[in-house]
Amino acid sequence: MPSYEHRQLSYWMIVIFAVSAVLTAMLGGLALPLVLVLVATTFSSLSTRVDPNGVSWAFALGFPRGAIPLADIADVQITKTNFWEGLGIHWTIWHGWLWNVWGYRAVMIRKRNGGTVTLGTNDPQGLYDAIARFR
Repeated sequence: MPSYEHRQLSYWMIVIFAVSAVLTAMLGGLALPLVLVLVATTFSSLSTRVDPNGVSWAFALGFPRGAIPLADIADVQITKTNFWEGLGIHWTIWHGWLWNVWGYRAVMIRKRNGGTVTLGTNDPQGLYDAIARFR
């Protein structure tokens, strides 16, 4: 059975951090612009994978990352995040741990232990179908 792999890119994240880095460099100093470039690179894409071992995801440089074995998944649903939940990695009231680089479309995974992880994606139906196929 083939695995599912998808990468969501956020060109806006790159542009925002690149402009910030250039403006900061123009004001003097290189340390902060280098940090901004590293952050932009790291959080510019989110890759998701579903295979017989489970669901895994990682930002562009392979870290931060996460995984859930298929046996630990209690429920999966397509959802939408909202403006207030933002981007990056953080806990939200509505969706538990949110991993997102851009947009509002996502797949929410409820774990058997009660925890929730929501993965932002521009292919929510594909990710949902892949998890359902392997479960």
